[in-house]
Order: sequence, then C-alpha cells, then structure tokens
Amino acid sequence: MSFQRILGQVQPKRIIQNALLNNSVSHAYLFYGQESIGKKLTAVEFAKALNCEVSGPKDNCGVCPSCRKIDQGMHPDFFLLEPEKSSPAGRNAFIKVEEIRELQKKLAYMPYEANTKVAIIDGAETMNLQAANTLLKTLEEPPSATIIILISSNPYQLLPTIVSRCQGVKFHLLSTDAVRQILQQSVPSETDAFSEQELDLRTLRSMGRISRALEEDIEATNNCREEILHLLEQVSFKRMDVAFKWTRQWAKRSDKIQPVLDEMLNILRDLAVIKTQGKSTEIFNRDILDRLKPLAAQKSTGTLIAMFDSALQTKSALMTNANLQLSLDHMLIQFCEAA
Repeated sequence: MSFQRILGQVQPKRIIQNALLNNSVSHAYLFYGQESIGKKLTAVEFAKALNCEVSGPKDNCGVCPSCRKIDQGMHPDFFLLEPEKSSPAGRNAFIKVEEIRELQKKLAYMPYEANTKVAIIDGAETMNLQAANTLLKTLEEPPSATIIILISSNPYQLLPTIVSRCQGVKFHLLSTDAVRQILQQSVPSETDAFSEQELDLRTLRSMGRISRALEEDIEATNNCREEILHLLEQVSFKRMDVAFKWTRQWAKRSDKIQPVLDEMLNILRDLAVIKTQGKSTEIFNRDILDRLKPLAAQKSTGTLIAMFDSALQTKSALMTNANLQLSLDHMLIQFCEAA
C-alpha cells in the first residue's frame, strides 16, 4: 500500500510527495473538495508516509508496524476526529469543543513512538464556533513534530482565520476511469462483481464520487426515474390528477425528497441538452436515452428551462424548511403553466 492506492488525484499527490521529498511539510493542511473523492484516504496515506519504518518519508509500505497501526486506528501518535451526532435521533453530526480540547492535550506531548504526530479532522466545517476558535489557538502556535490535516467538503463554512493558517490542497472529482477501477477493486470476490451493465451505470451516475457509485440503489433509482418521466410526460392542466397524486406521495417522504428533486433536475437538464445539442456524450442518463429523446421532442427549450428553474427554486426553498406539500404543489402548477 502507498500513494498508488489513491486513484485520480494526481495534483494533490504531487503536492504532498514533493513536500515529503523536499522536507517542506507544512504544520497544517486543508484538504477540500466534494465528498467521497479520496481526501481522507490521502490524509491517512500521508500520515503513514511520515512515520513509515521502511519507505518513509517518501512513501509508505503499508505493512510495517507503524503503517498497520495507523490503518487500524491504534497508533498512539495518530488521531482521527469525525463528526458525531449528539443523540441517535439527532439529524446533524458535529465536532464538539470538548473533542478539540482533548486533542490539544494529546498533541501537547512529544510523539510516543512515531517521528511525527498526525491529527486528521474530517468534516472540519462541522465544528461549532467554540470548537473552531479553540482549534485556531493550536494552529497559531503549532506543537512541535505535529501535522494537522483538516478535511472539508464545504471549506467556505470554516473560519477564514483557520483557512489562512493551513496550506490548501484542492481535490477534484474523479474521472470515470478512476471510478470504474475503484468499483472493480471494491468487490470482495468475483461472485460479487458488478455486471458490465451495472458497472457502466454506476460509473456514469457517480458524478466522480465513490460513495455515490457504491451506495446507490439502482432499482430504486430506476423506479424514481420512471415516475419522474411519467410525470413530465403527463403534466398539464388537463392532467392535474397526475400532478397532485405525485405531490401527495412525496409530501409524506420528506427525508427522500431532496434526492428525488436532484434526479428531476438531472433529467430536465438532459432533456435540454438533447433539445439544444443532441450529443449523447453530454447526457447524464444515457442508459435511458431512448425514453428521453421522444420526451425532449414534445417540449420546447423554454418549457424545459422554466421547469428546471422551478425545480431548483423548490429544492432551495425546502432546504429552508418551507412547507413540503405546498412547495411541491406550487412547483407542479408552474410545470403546467410552462407546458
């Protein structure tokens, strides 16, 4: 195991490996980019390289006692903080000030058996203000022989003073080739391997993110797309029954509506692309192109743009706790007007 485990992130790997080779490692880093694209994996591999007993500090071997302890989360000089819910029923997870204070106590001592202490704070944007200000003191006066790596998918939610004290490393969405290769490597045995058709579909729909590729329920996705296509085919003032049936169905499932609206936006976007360009390579839902083309032929470009805008506004409104039933009703009335 080494930096070769990390697929697709050429520039971040180059930045880190150059720092290791030139002995110019910063005291603090901010790894930022979309979720599930390799930020945490890279941070762990970085920590292993800094302390590898065989290949360090240029790389890591993955098999020495230090590397294995870090992989297992048992190394006394390796610390990983992640957001936790305050209760099992809680909706959001946070990093609390008590966790940052406890980390500070551990970082105050010299390394127990490693060359460098490494602290990884995943989901750093979930720190509350008190926790962030407490961490800021550590970044302003970093302990010796210590590296702190912040990981964030929303760096603009971090305090500017924290961002300014870290070396930023931007991670990009993974290429389809990288996603496909990771999917192939993720299955435990050949009997569990994805079929070529499913592999193509998961890769296509991943949007460069591994969690989406691995966790998506393809059957549920196909059912959802079919419902949306049926709605878009039928929606009009003459078929308000179809519209209101759909809103009643989804108004009872508030926890699922955001992914459904994302799916609707993707389909409307594909329809607009077909209408204006006709290039299948630009289509997100290429596996159902035969369903999309006839529907695109029925709608004008203006209609598709108006529907897209309405769906996007509804998605934004629901993120601010707008009434779900009324919001969906309003969206589909606008769809009828546009149609």
